[in-house]
Amino acid sequence: MELSYPFARVFPDSTNLLNVFFCHDAEHSTFHQIGEIGTGIVDFCELDFSEVQKKIQALETMAVANAGFEDIKTRFWEAVDLLKDKHSYAHFFLNGELLRNFNHPERTEEERISYAAFLFHYSLNLQGHYREALELCLNTEVLIEYALSERYVMFCNLHPDSTRYILRSMYGIAPMANGKFDAGKVIQFDDPGKVDTQKVLQDIHQDSEHAVSMWQYFAIQSLEEMLYLELMEMIKRGIRVKRCALCDRYFVLIDKRKRDYCDRLYKGKRTCKQIGAKQKFNKLVADDTYLQEFQQIYNRMYSRYYRMDAWENDRQTNKLTEEQFKAWTDMASKARKEYKAGEISGQDMVTRISENVE
Repeated sequence: MELSYPFARVFPDSTNLLNVFFCHDAEHSTFHQIGEIGTGIVDFCELDFSEVQKKIQALETMAVANAGFEDIKTRFWEAVDLLKDKHSYAHFFLNGELLRNFNHPERTEEERISYAAFLFHYSLNLQGHYREALELCLNTEVLIEYALSERYVMFCNLHPDSTRYILRSMYGIAPMANGKFDAGKVIQFDDPGKVDTQKVLQDIHQDSEHAVSMWQYFAIQSLEEMLYLELMEMIKRGIRVKRCALCDRYFVLIDKRKRDYCDRLYKGKRTCKQIGAKQKFNKLVADDTYLQEFQQIYNRMYSRYYRMDAWENDRQTNKLTEEQFKAWTDMASKARKEYKAGEISGQDMVTRISENVE
């Protein structure tokens, strides 16, 4: 596919940061460091799409002939803008896809509206796909008997399309020093004509041990490509995720220190890390027999689905289909959250998730 604006230039380096130039057009770009690597994909997997879904469902019932193409198009822009302050790059890439779609010269107005709705539904499907990828490949509490490399191969065997992505890799002059991206030498500007390009290049070059300070980057044009790149960087670097012991949402383990709580606000007050240990109903897996039993059942169900499909294709005993497995995990996750929030007892949780296990 031909590269067109808007797109992003993503420079990975020796740190656990992604250095991203969001290129809006030929003359305007903004620079962000996304880090730690994994926060983007984790935040996307935990993103609440409910408001967006309501808008899209309402739009799907509107006819172009009655509402008017321009009015419907405006409402799609309003839907994507609901993500503007919620995620570091989901808004940028969805906005870019909508822009290319609405400017597509060969699509009718009806086809553009239909494809715009498809983009939002596809984003929701991506969320489910990458939740599964995090859980299977990188969750510290699931399938711990397998090495990370084994878990990644299992995931690829279950989802062969995950191995067929083609990312555009290019080289560009970049402010690199000792394998690290020097964000301090990135110049932000509104008017490119006012920038002294020669001085900028000299400043970038002076710390380089090479003839030219060249660095490989990825040209990313879609949300799907960005999520894939970040997941691959996590797996390559061994960056793991864990569920918060209080809110039950994923967070990135940025180092090897023992962490049980995330930094998100809990019920709009203090963070999980600040108040988690003080909540009487909240117990860590190591101290809670019900959570230990939950984890055992959870891992057994994972094995029934993943191992049978990915490693032992000739065996059919106790095999779970993808639909059965997804339905069970959705139910089990909800039961675990209700138990952690003190809404049901530990025995109620275990009883609920044990139904139809065998």
